[in-house]
Amino acid sequence: MTLARGASYAAGAALALAVTACGGDTATPGVSPAASSSTAASTASSSGAPTPPSAKSPTTPPPAKDTPAGRVIDVTITGRKVTPAPTTVDLKVGEKLTLVVTSDHDDELHAHGFDIEEKLKAGTPTTVTLTGAEAGLYEVETHEPALRLMMIAVR
Repeated sequence: MTLARGASYAAGAALALAVTACGGDTATPGVSPAASSSTAASTASSSGAPTPPSAKSPTTPPPAKDTPAGRVIDVTITGRKVTPAPTTVDLKVGEKLTLVVTSDHDDELHAHGFDIEEKLKAGTPTTVTLTGAEAGLYEVETHEPALRLMMIAVR
């Protein structure tokens, strides 16, 4: 990654973290509204300050299975714990990503920038397929409690 590209990515991530979640998906094209302060706090470092995705080390994407329809990532929510740990997943424009989310409680799944909101029923896997339509950084979250599942960087 070049210095300019890294700085651009970091600036985009910082902007995304500064915008309020679920306040509307009409923000700057290609940049998804990010988590509310409660979501950002759920991914804060021990100092209490949010850690931008570019500053986390090491950045290991969640395990994915490749299928003819694209990648599949299984996500499990137990209380306030998200497995695999939230990270940034790269997605090419036009590429599909299928998420299979299983929560131990009823909730709502929201994929910013993909116009997807799905109910989560406790113990029942919910499957959503996302297609990277427009370049940008987008958050996938739940609402009760507000948890970040991942960021998706469409490039």
